[in-house]
Amino acid sequence: MKKWLFIKRRSKASTILKLVFGALLLALSAGLIAASVIFRFDEWHDFEPSLIVNCPKALRVYDSDGNEVSVTGTEKRIWVSLDELQKHTVDAFVAAEDTRFYTHSGIDVYRIFGAAWADIKAGGYVQGASTISQQLIKLSHLSSEKTLDRKLEEAVLATQLEQAFSKDEIMEMYLNYIYFGGGFYGIETASLGYFGVHAGELTAAQSAQLAGILKSPSAYAPHLDPEASLSRRNNILRLMHEQGFLDEDEYEAAKAEESVITSALPSEWNALTETAIEEAARLTGKTREELLSGGYSIFTTMDSRISSTCEELMVNDAFFPSDNAQAALVVLDNEGGISAMIGGRGEYAANGLNRAAETERQPGSLIKPILVYAPALEKFGFTAATVLKDEPETFGDYSPRNSDDKYYGSVTLRTAVAKSLNIPAVEVLNEIGVYEAVSFASRMGVSFDGEQLGLPLALGGFTYGVSPLEMAGAYSVFAREGLYTEPYTVLKILDSSGKAVYERHSSAERVMSMENAFILTSMLQSVVSEGTGRRLSDTGLPLAAKTGTAVDENGVRDAWCAAYTSDYTAVIWMGTDSAELGSLPETAVGGNNTAIILGELFKGIYSESVCADFPVPEGVISDFIDVSDTDGGYVYACSSFTPDDCVIKEYFIKGTAPETINPYWNVPTAPDDIGWSIGEGGTPVISFTAENAVFTYKILRSEMDGEEKQICAFSGKTGYLSFTDEDVLPGGTYVYRIVALHPELKDGNGNPLESESSRKLRVVVPFYY
Repeated sequence: MKKWLFIKRRSKASTILKLVFGALLLALSAGLIAASVIFRFDEWHDFEPSLIVNCPKALRVYDSDGNEVSVTGTEKRIWVSLDELQKHTVDAFVAAEDTRFYTHSGIDVYRIFGAAWADIKAGGYVQGASTISQQLIKLSHLSSEKTLDRKLEEAVLATQLEQAFSKDEIMEMYLNYIYFGGGFYGIETASLGYFGVHAGELTAAQSAQLAGILKSPSAYAPHLDPEASLSRRNNILRLMHEQGFLDEDEYEAAKAEESVITSALPSEWNALTETAIEEAARLTGKTREELLSGGYSIFTTMDSRISSTCEELMVNDAFFPSDNAQAALVVLDNEGGISAMIGGRGEYAANGLNRAAETERQPGSLIKPILVYAPALEKFGFTAATVLKDEPETFGDYSPRNSDDKYYGSVTLRTAVAKSLNIPAVEVLNEIGVYEAVSFASRMGVSFDGEQLGLPLALGGFTYGVSPLEMAGAYSVFAREGLYTEPYTVLKILDSSGKAVYERHSSAERVMSMENAFILTSMLQSVVSEGTGRRLSDTGLPLAAKTGTAVDENGVRDAWCAAYTSDYTAVIWMGTDSAELGSLPETAVGGNNTAIILGELFKGIYSESVCADFPVPEGVISDFIDVSDTDGGYVYACSSFTPDDCVIKEYFIKGTAPETINPYWNVPTAPDDIGWSIGEGGTPVISFTAENAVFTYKILRSEMDGEEKQICAFSGKTGYLSFTDEDVLPGGTYVYRIVALHPELKDGNGNPLESESSRKLRVVVPFYY
């Protein structure tokens, strides 16, 4: 019975315990449910380290020497390792933001109670209690709203952050993530942007000033309110001193340090860096946005010294003919890399329009060497000495004219290039064929999409036009001895971890022989020495060049100049963006302002170096030729008698120089078939065959007493000739001979050059008539 009572009492106690435990579970469940409703646990974020580690990082662009020239991105942030920073820099942020950072576990209880008491006294949220870990969580995972559930979520996630990373890792992420105002994310860009130094070079005073910004970038950023920023800096220096981070001397020295605001952060935009970003996107398959936020580094072909020279020239109004003049400029190195690119000038220079690559303009005569003369040399056997006609001519329904309506008759191809004559260019294009010419020029990077293919192309008559970048690529073929590479900017691309995702390997296509490329270059050097590009001659450099101009009824719409050495190719365009903005003055042709600018550019490029001349290929020879008969359509090899003023030196591919000597300059030769007969009345008839109409043939007669005189002369005749000598006496004996004289060549005494004598004829005149 007692046992039963015991079991019954124990069962009753167990039941009571179960009821109590159940009640507690119900209460806890109810509490959790209530907390879930109050604190919205179902809406809380999961801890995602990638939101911090993979935060947007700036795109960095470097020049050919490895110097950083641009930092841009969705957030301008350059990640630096904590190891790169000095201890006083980290100390400044600890002192300013989280004194017990290295001892708490993500939440500072002391600060929480202190902040809570301040909030109670104020009757609202007036003071934050966030640790560095909590700030990092708030910036990367949460909104900035000040609610109890948001603060609780922040604390939980901060604890998870502390469990996942070491204190130094958290500090590194924090310093690289936070915003410092001025568009600067992270301590590296802030250091460069505010003080012109890398984060690892910050002084204690500069570190304190950056740490002071975080409380309120709009209030304490040094470029917005220098005095407030300086006061905040000194407060943080005081905290660093009080917390043992600075001794008395260090503290006083830091307080006395002058705050100098200067930026060493490269600009975000210019035509070349923008081109590099677009090219990098094509090469990697990344979107522009991925490149701008992924921490990539692009190493380019940009030559900062040349770029600076170009920028200085383009902002100098003295080089431009009018206020409405716009321009674009491209410089390529001898591998096809873009050394410099200026997309515009004035207030339009940074508006995102890259005129060097994105606009198409009428090229005028700039197209002639590319479309006409290069294929004529390479594929149709023309030489620099080929004779062309320069006179008004109609080709079907097309009647081109020279720009000044001046014509030179028959000229060599070299003269046609140097003087930029229009009729010979159209004549050659008509002979080689438009489609052959277009096919050739296309291999040099010139686009003809949508163009009307006809003879007007020879003079730059395009429907749409060409870009300066296209022209630079094409002209670089001549500078590079016949090789073409599509102009490029990107040498290497690294991802945020420093791994190479692209590296350029040299590639080029031969579109022209070395020999013909050199010969065309030689002709384009004549443009500088004696043609439309003479304004480039005062550089004293071995330059080859070509000018081009497109005009309308109001003046010059497009003025061009292309010039190159064996190292660099440069093309400049000048004009107006639209007809509504007018035209340039009539004097602003390609041989004036644009040529002057390129002359100054090349003088700047070679101010500290020597410019080598163009090397002559082994397959090219120089020879003296006779150009006395270009009106007849010929050039000849020279003889020792060719007058100096009829001799020029010309380059030829071996085996293509003329070998025939101009018969006009041959040494006179006497006829070898002189004969005589008795004519009517018994008078002697002297006859011979004239071989050359150039010579004057004189018949000389000697009297019995030895006196010799000229009795007849034939000029401008060939073939069988005869003369009846009626001034003789019956029974007389006479001696006849013939000599040939040159109309221009002289002997050593200044007399007409005379041939040796023909054989002599002894003639006895009969006594009867």
